[in-house]
Amino acid sequence: MEQIQLLALQNFPLIEPGDNLDSIIFDSILKNHIDICDGDVFIIAQKIISKAEDRYLNLSSLSLSSEAVSLSEKLNRDPYFIQAVINESNEIVSIGKNVIIVEHKLGFININAGIDKSNISQEINQVLLLPENPSKSADLIQKKLSQKLEKNISVVITDSMTRPYRSGITNFALASANLQSLIDLTGDKDIYGNLLKNTEIAIADEIAAASGLLMGQGSDMQPVILLKGFNKDKYAINNAIDLIVEKKDDLYR
Repeated sequence: MEQIQLLALQNFPLIEPGDNLDSIIFDSILKNHIDICDGDVFIIAQKIISKAEDRYLNLSSLSLSSEAVSLSEKLNRDPYFIQAVINESNEIVSIGKNVIIVEHKLGFININAGIDKSNISQEINQVLLLPENPSKSADLIQKKLSQKLEKNISVVITDSMTRPYRSGITNFALASANLQSLIDLTGDKDIYGNLLKNTEIAIADEIAAASGLLMGQGSDMQPVILLKGFNKDKYAINNAIDLIVEKKDDLYR
């Protein structure tokens, strides 16, 4: 690849529970007058997936556990929010510095189990959870969009996270479909002919991070980004879920 292009779908509508995302994305492509090619990658914000799948949770509907009450007192946080975090997690990794870091039920490490209050109505005490099965969501959108567009396209679903020993958040790949998400270069040679050892490239995360430049984190309203020019055809397709490292192999735990 010599160059890639990132395009944001403009004037994308607000998403409501039950909305058909593939149809909305297809209509937006037509309104934006964008030509789609084989190999194009659609990068989609997790938030609109969760909204379409009605992953809203009214915190007041939760029953509090003793663990949630204890943690809320220790951290001076809303016990109902703490309960939601517990419900969405395999385990709590850390509560230092008044930040709840967990292993999410999907396997990755993040803050507050990815539960978010931004860019949703707060008329009631509600939050938005991550998609229950983002890989399934990515597969469904990829298949339907490919059929509608009559092109072989790929999909990446993104969220944002912090990183160990680095300030700020960046987008990462929550799931993908029809993409070379993790590329193993072990055995390839560098520019001096040296063999590469244990070299894997998190392609899906690199794509997700790049999309964040247009997608934004505030009021940008650009939840779908199109990547053109991407080509890693010689590598095997795999899901971004493969980027999750098991606890025993995690360098930071």
